[in-house]
Amino acid sequence: MWWMVAFSFCTSVVVIPLIILMCRHFGWYDTTNERKIHKGNIPRLGGLGIIIAFTASTIIYFAVSKSNSISHVLPIIIAGLIIFTVALLDDFFNLKAKLKLLFQVIATVIVLYFGFRFKRIFNFELPLWFSYALSFFWIIGIINAFNLIDGLDGLCGGLSFLILGALGIIFYSSDFNAKASAGVCFMMAAAVLGFLVYNKPQAKIFMGDGGSQLMGFMIAVLPLYNSSENFEYNKLLVMIVLVSIPALDTIAAMWRRTREHRNFMSADSRHIHHKLIALGFTKVQTLIFLLSIQICLCLSAGLGMYLRHDKGSILLTAIFVFMVFFYSSIHFIYYAVTKNHPVDITVLQNEENSKKEK
Repeated sequence: MWWMVAFSFCTSVVVIPLIILMCRHFGWYDTTNERKIHKGNIPRLGGLGIIIAFTASTIIYFAVSKSNSISHVLPIIIAGLIIFTVALLDDFFNLKAKLKLLFQVIATVIVLYFGFRFKRIFNFELPLWFSYALSFFWIIGIINAFNLIDGLDGLCGGLSFLILGALGIIFYSSDFNAKASAGVCFMMAAAVLGFLVYNKPQAKIFMGDGGSQLMGFMIAVLPLYNSSENFEYNKLLVMIVLVSIPALDTIAAMWRRTREHRNFMSADSRHIHHKLIALGFTKVQTLIFLLSIQICLCLSAGLGMYLRHDKGSILLTAIFVFMVFFYSSIHFIYYAVTKNHPVDITVLQNEENSKKEK
């Protein structure tokens, strides 16, 4: 497994510079909008390097492993390729939202059919219909949450790397039979880490919608493997804590756009990273701050697993309540500061870039 994790990282590090050259040759650069904070021509196909590295390492791992069958992970690979391919086409052709949602539904149905779903909450076995419904909306929601949070160099990739690493450790330490699940998480995390070599500020390449939606899909689906009794008991709470940054940001965006009678898919500059920048953080400081919070969330999830059952449930619930309080605080501070003095994120970024150039 560890050889394949190293192989995944090395493949990503080697392939992505080739993708950068290809994007520059064909002029495949990321577009700008109110959600994205960058200037200049930045290649946008980093997700291609991630999926190449992950798919190659995973197939080799299961092909040479005597104890595990590739059918264990094949539904995730096929569904992940569907998510990535459609989102990649959207990067080029601006597909209609309904068409993108249709293929997200198809990919989700594939993994649900092969048993990837929440089966219980605490000691309660979920009715089959509720299990499928909960898992369906969970997967669709997290796919789009990671797509929305991808607006700052290194943010979506950094969050994904930390969450995947935490999931890998949880699987690896919880159950011997879950070692293959841990391997898949670690190989995906390694592919993302290879991408982050080129995506840290100032980014040389972005993952694009294909990459961000792929991250959301993998993070939503990978924990739905069968796992140890202790992980199953608190699995939903563990995952809610781990994805609370993009999830709460998406809930806030949906509420904001509903209140303002705007389309859910419309872009704006009031995501959590925009608000922190408006409050005086630089892009690098914002990235470090949010990733530091994510590290704390990952450690909390691990501690919740260690405490087991009810004690773990109480800790994880308290952590999520804290995150709601944190998001609410940032929201009210931002509106208090900008109420009479609207902040143009683009102007702030131009000023920051000018200082760096000087």
